[in-house]
Amino acid sequence: MPPQAHKEARMDHPQEHRRQQAIARYLAGDNIEAICRDLHCAKSWLYKWKARYQADDPGWATGRSTQPRRTPSQTPQPIVQCVITLHQTLVQSGQQGSAAAIQQGLTQQGSEPIPSLRTIYRILQRHAQEAI
Repeated sequence: MPPQAHKEARMDHPQEHRRQQAIARYLAGDNIEAICRDLHCAKSWLYKWKARYQADDPGWATGRSTQPRRTPSQTPQPIVQCVITLHQTLVQSGQQGSAAAIQQGLTQQGSEPIPSLRTIYRILQRHAQEAI
């Protein structure tokens, strides 16, 4: 790799390079306190990356997303679709498509579970933003 390309590659992921440098020094036998002092990091940071280190995995130094993998409390998509459809039906028929009217309509249709007024309001807001 040419020197300039190597420098650019390091500039793209400075945190990964720092992690690799810390672990390389740890594996070479350097004192943990010295590594942390030189790299301006906490011992807990070094121990975290030491635990993630895998010699056979070149991507071990890549950061992981903190975003939840799933949202168990999210309103089920069929209920969301019922709320949106009922809202559109109410508005087209000239009635007020309020959250209370939608909740009452869902109750009459026998939909389960019936979302709260606030949840219905949020669903309508999200749908309006997506329609823009």
